[in-house]
Amino acid sequence: MCLVFLLRDAPNGPEVLLGLKQRGFGTGRIVGVGGHVEPGESDPAAAVREAFEETGFRIDPADLADAGRVVFRFPADPASDMSVALYRATAWTGELTASDELDPQWFPVAAVPTSRMWDDSRIWLPHVLRGETIDADITYDATGSLVARVSLTVIPGW
Repeated sequence: MCLVFLLRDAPNGPEVLLGLKQRGFGTGRIVGVGGHVEPGESDPAAAVREAFEETGFRIDPADLADAGRVVFRFPADPASDMSVALYRATAWTGELTASDELDPQWFPVAAVPTSRMWDDSRIWLPHVLRGETIDADITYDATGSLVARVSLTVIPGW
């Protein structure tokens, strides 16, 4: 899995591109742009492909900045466990378009709607949006809706 956070300067401060998930795992939540890594595909290549498929934006792989990795664990549903590579990008081309999977929207970085996202986003996403690199291991509770345990290492940067 991979996620790429597209960041832009706006008149009222920096914004991040997130989207309302239309189908699949996480339907109805605001999520980052990204998805599955295909067999034989690198994480950066998947991030570039997923960004195009979900937003219409083309990102040059050289414009991806590594933001770390998060491992998600769902003890009640181990098949949903995943390791997610994280990237940031500030350059792309194309026109923003919705897909059948994601309805992308720009949000102020200072007001990311974490209450409409997975519970874990409030813990690690602010670090990534500040330009830090993270290594996180997040375990959800038995309901799969609340974070039960967190291991988070933050590396300042950007």
